[in-house]
Amino acid sequence: MKRIPGSLSTGRLFIATGGLFLFFAAPSIHANGIPAFSFTSAAFATIDPDTAELGYAFTTGSEAILVGSLGYINDGFNGTHVVEIFNMATTEAVPGAIATVTTVGGGPTGNTFTYSDLTAPATLAANTQYQIVSQFFRNEYYFCDATGFTSYPGITLDIAVFDDYGNPPALPEFATGTYAPTVPGDFGPNFTIVDPTSAAVPEPSSICLVASGLFTFGVTRLRRR
Repeated sequence: MKRIPGSLSTGRLFIATGGLFLFFAAPSIHANGIPAFSFTSAAFATIDPDTAELGYAFTTGSEAILVGSLGYINDGFNGTHVVEIFNMATTEAVPGAIATVTTVGGGPTGNTFTYSDLTAPATLAANTQYQIVSQFFRNEYYFCDATGFTSYPGITLDIAVFDDYGNPPALPEFATGTYAPTVPGDFGPNFTIVDPTSAAVPEPSSICLVASGLFTFGVTRLRRR
């Protein structure tokens, strides 16, 4: 008679554990990100073939935002870039807001970006100016004079930034050079904002830990029977 409760307990255990593992199929919270800036088309700026560090400044709105991923435009160069966000007032890097991005495809008429998830979402404070920068390689070019331009509600595109002309660093540094962008421009880098309406999905490591604990607990109880 004791086998029946044991079987029921085992069934319940595996149902609970299996339910947790279904989360593996759920998309990462970063996958629900909304691009900070987008456009339908832009000019392919081939007038500047040298290397540098390139990006732009932007200002957040009345509410803080969570950055889920950083990206670079698919320009046909298929390059690997390290993209990072800095606080304009302090010149310090935003903790956790750095990612390595390798673009695939695209070209002179491209308007898509390749994104890499951050380890954890990075917080950008409200009403604060930041800059996002990345390496810009020889003959890579950038995009400007965007049409059909849109931005995430509350975020404003500001000035373009650059630095280390002819010798971009291996990792981004705060860019001190500025100029009025070729409105809108210059891309380059981009980032996504975590959708505030999306439900958080547990990380796989957390799911494994909980599932392992449940399984061990169930086995222990069955042995005691």
